[in-house]
Amino acid sequence: MQGEDVRYLKRKVKGGNIDVHPSEKALVVHYEVEAMILGEMGDPVLGERKECQKIIRLKSLNANTDIASLARKVVEECKLIHPSKLPEVEQLLYYLQNRRDASAGKEKKEKSSKPKDPSPFEGMEIDEVANINDMDEYIELLYEDIPDKVRGSALVLQLARNPDNLEELLINEAALGALARVLREDWKQSVELATNIIYIFFCFSSFSQFHGIITHYKIGALCMNIIDHELKRHELWQEELSKKKKAVDEDPENQTLKKDYEKTYKKYQGLVVKQEQLLRANEGYKQIAMCILYHISMDDRFKSMFAYTDCIPQLMKMLFACPDERVDLELISFCINLAANKRNVQLICEGNGLKTLMKRALKFKDPLLMKMIRNISQHDGPTKSLFIDYVGDLAAQISNDEEEEFVIECLGTLANLTLPDLDWELVLKEYKLVPYLKDKLKPGSAEDDLVLEVVIMIGTVSMDDSCAALLAKSGIIPALIELLNAQQEDDEFVCQIIYVFYQMVFHQATRDVIIKETQAPAYLIDLMHDKNAEIRKVCDNTLDIIAEYDEEWAKKIQSEKFRWHNSQWLEMVESRQMDDSEQYLYGDDRIEPYIHEGDILERPDLYYNADGLIAPDGSVSPDFFSDYHLQNGDLIGQHPFSSSVGVDGFGQPPGVPGRPVTAYGYRQDEPYYYSYGAR
Repeated sequence: MQGEDVRYLKRKVKGGNIDVHPSEKALVVHYEVEAMILGEMGDPVLGERKECQKIIRLKSLNANTDIASLARKVVEECKLIHPSKLPEVEQLLYYLQNRRDASAGKEKKEKSSKPKDPSPFEGMEIDEVANINDMDEYIELLYEDIPDKVRGSALVLQLARNPDNLEELLINEAALGALARVLREDWKQSVELATNIIYIFFCFSSFSQFHGIITHYKIGALCMNIIDHELKRHELWQEELSKKKKAVDEDPENQTLKKDYEKTYKKYQGLVVKQEQLLRANEGYKQIAMCILYHISMDDRFKSMFAYTDCIPQLMKMLFACPDERVDLELISFCINLAANKRNVQLICEGNGLKTLMKRALKFKDPLLMKMIRNISQHDGPTKSLFIDYVGDLAAQISNDEEEEFVIECLGTLANLTLPDLDWELVLKEYKLVPYLKDKLKPGSAEDDLVLEVVIMIGTVSMDDSCAALLAKSGIIPALIELLNAQQEDDEFVCQIIYVFYQMVFHQATRDVIIKETQAPAYLIDLMHDKNAEIRKVCDNTLDIIAEYDEEWAKKIQSEKFRWHNSQWLEMVESRQMDDSEQYLYGDDRIEPYIHEGDILERPDLYYNADGLIAPDGSVSPDFFSDYHLQNGDLIGQHPFSSSVGVDGFGQPPGVPGRPVTAYGYRQDEPYYYSYGAR
């Protein structure tokens, strides 16, 4: 080949299987090198393919090695191993760590004719090389006796450990169905068989595009059953061993009891090794267990179940013992989810739980830890009262000098504190919060997340008469209206700003400002018919209060309500093309006499009591408060304000809705959360 042709040489390296070395502490990485000579047009002229191996020797591997760290190092340094194979590398290293030394095994065989206990991977270590073209034969083995099933599953596992084969295995429904059936029916009969088949499905689970088959065959539920069964078996083994140990201690001279105990102990060790291979139960997999629990905690139906386990005390110990400034992402994400449930929060706050959390969060300025505290603060009851001691610490963080994400969580926590004994006016003045809050209301002055928390904070402090007057005097109401104009397309902003108005119209001083000096009522009338149900409801409740105190606005509001519903009715009637058979549908009389040609505003019986419109007696429809559902495992009202119905700490009458739940509300703030599948 001439020198000028070198530019047409193309070399491609393709990774393959990873195996353990048969005798050394090493990994064997199989890969394929393909070299092609391309023509001038880029088409291949000549090609050659060669299969190669790379041996990664692990001389430092011993019983105390951190397998997870070593696996990451191997994947980082060996470019032939794709990062997605990290879990597989961990398992192979774990096997190498626990594999018996070959020479030691040989000496033992020479000394005794008794067969040694099977190694953890005995079911997988066979003297055959699997071929994807022989899948039909391997499937037939799954219908034979247990030894053949173990052999068949081991051969399929060889294929599944190569990601290139997974798509072809996926389309073989007969094979997957047979594997799932054998696992479901025979897993108790052979640990090796169960290990092989679960390992096969583990290979599929390593890639998100194959998660569907894991769900389809309910492998997750089956694995949980297997884990539960194996844990119970382990308890029984330990009980049996403990009884025999006790018998030996009581009669140390009895050689029969001693030999029986030693025999049982050796058997126990062998069983534990096999069980650990099935369960992968070691410290290196604590993170995976944490991620599984995290995903379970995402489901509102199961959040409260954690309160009936010893999970939360363990998590708190891990959290407080974390040596770094920032808590591990998996751990804090899990804790944030659990803190969204009231029962869990009671356990979290036991003893000095909240005090320790606050101390750590304020010391390290950790936004995720403060997010957990924010979730804790949203629950009414004794836990919320604990925050009275930390209001000053939280208020001191509200400044432009702190990290914005941390300030957002501190503001959100303060906004949740609807405490009757809390003097908000003193807090606002002492920490000079009013100028800060007003400044952040200017459109474009800060990120939307921070501005929204400022609005919510204003809504909370406005429950207090003196605070509402202080805010009104500072010019915050016009700033809110300006922000409403700027954010009119954002339902979250609109709903929270209207709620501030709702709170302020309860107080004489701010009510007069809103009604007589601003155009807020006009904005509210425009929003009466917004497509968002939550906005309509808070808007209607605010207008009902305005109508009660101002006759002029009352007529405008009632007129608009009637105009809207009348126009809807007329639009329905006019849209119908009445033919001869329909012309007497409504009788011979005109519609007008039913209105008695009087002033419609004198007819309260015509007002509707649905969708926020007042009933003839002026009360809010009872349906407004009657819908309940589960959220984060707690029973709450469906309406966004119903969580706070009743007399509050600021002297407002019973039946007054509380603050609407924000989009942050009780759910997770997903950008902060660790997605295990994305790693």
